[in-house]
Amino acid sequence: MPHHDARPPLPEAAVPGGQPPPSVRTAGQARAALTRLLEAAGHPGGRVLADAHLAVTELVANAVHHGGGLTGFVARIGPGGTRLVVEVEDADDRHPVAQPLHDRDPAAAGGRGWAIVQALTDSCHVEALPVGGKRIRVTFAL
Repeated sequence: MPHHDARPPLPEAAVPGGQPPPSVRTAGQARAALTRLLEAAGHPGGRVLADAHLAVTELVANAVHHGGGLTGFVARIGPGGTRLVVEVEDADDRHPVAQPLHDRDPAAAGGRGWAIVQALTDSCHVEALPVGGKRIRVTFAL
């Protein structure tokens, strides 16, 4: 079962040359950056990539549509090459709130993104940014 806590994760080390360009502004660009990063690290395709694509699509879409815009995106391989770390920043100070899926109207078009992200990741951490907005950091075991 995934672990989701409020403690900041340990510092991560970036893989040289493996960090996506700062020009990521859409979910499609974020997915492409993840694919390149995982391929370069020797982890092409598979379950991790599929889960990361879906979770990052939800995070970027929420940042664009509900968070005042995407203000930052970083993906890297953590120390020892054992996990994928993704950070998505937006301009909204409000932290996501998971509403139990069973409380949702099954016909409703939205409202499931944060629950999906939590289900697909090994850890989620949300922190306020000093200049306003927030950073959401998620990890996936490799």
